[in-house]
Amino acid sequence: MALMLMGDAEQVAAEVARVLAPGGTLAVAVGGGAAGDEAYAAFLRVARPLFQAAPADQRIPSLGDRRLRSREGFDAVFGPAGFGPVRWETVRIDLTGPPERVWATVGGIYDLGPLDPAVAAELRVRFAREAAALALPDGRIPCAMRVHIATAVREA
Repeated sequence: MALMLMGDAEQVAAEVARVLAPGGTLAVAVGGGAAGDEAYAAFLRVARPLFQAAPADQRIPSLGDRRLRSREGFDAVFGPAGFGPVRWETVRIDLTGPPERVWATVGGIYDLGPLDPAVAAELRVRFAREAAALALPDGRIPCAMRVHIATAVREA
């Protein structure tokens, strides 16, 4: 999950190619976002405006090279470094659970540090309200995310 956060993608690809034996397989997990209109998507809808409203000097800078979040971009970066076409599989991860656990999961994916403590508390309240509207009959909150599993073979 770190590859998508690295800045100089070509340098990373070249270094991976240098240390991986020909015929070796690179396998990485790349975040894919919310898997539907469930709690994770609700969290993102509520959180994004709050992060964007944080003072510029407190915002976490955008990390990584966006090309590494798609099959085509992955091939564009790793192909020239000597890797064959990427095999790309999208996996849905079910995070459904009690409200507190879902909050801990989705809230834990993002660093809430740039938010003023009162804004972070408001985020939690807003998320709880959105999540409650999604609750299943047993009280659990439906939540899912996607990850992409990318594998590519280093050619000789």
